[in-house]
Amino acid sequence: MKASQYLRQEKAIAVGAADDIERRWKWGLRLLHDPQAFAKGSSQLRPGVSDGLVKSARACGFKLSESEIRWRLQCARAYPSETAIRCARSEYRDWWSLCRAGFPPVDVSPDEPPADHRTDTERDQDRAAALMDLIGEQGSLFSLRDFEPTTSTLADLRTYTDEGKKLTARFARHDAKREEYMNRLEAAANGDMSMTWLEAHSLLPTGADADARL
Repeated sequence: MKASQYLRQEKAIAVGAADDIERRWKWGLRLLHDPQAFAKGSSQLRPGVSDGLVKSARACGFKLSESEIRWRLQCARAYPSETAIRCARSEYRDWWSLCRAGFPPVDVSPDEPPADHRTDTERDQDRAAALMDLIGEQGSLFSLRDFEPTTSTLADLRTYTDEGKKLTARFARHDAKREEYMNRLEAAANGDMSMTWLEAHSLLPTGADADARL
């Protein structure tokens, strides 16, 4: 479990409206779909999960209790889709009213797609990871932030590759000149690496270094 993900949502809950149902529901969705929170095949949180969430929240100044965690999980289970939570929100205008009602069922189509608890950033990261699995290690040669594998053309990749080669060549020429200058500095200093740059440069033959003046 990544506590930081829960804490970011907890902060949004803390600074939002006191009756905010959706943020608490989405927090519950995250926990409900967290593979590290539940033992395989179990609907009960692993020992220590609730306590850990409470402690990490309180360490950051947020009020969170184990009963609040249970309510959020119950809410996520009762309303698995965006449509379902909107229906509940239309009938119960604040979180505590919904809790007191016991999260009653709502009438929505069973074909409603389940809600996604991830943030936009997390969806992008998960998508990039899936593409990396599909493309393999070659995916690291082109940034998935800059190139969309399903829409980027080979012409796009070729332009990027050629521009990269030109830039690399310029760096290589610069590195070669720097290396040659360093060799002359070390030779002028007779291998004394404690000598300052200015001292060594002043020992170079006059006119020997037109490209590296101080």
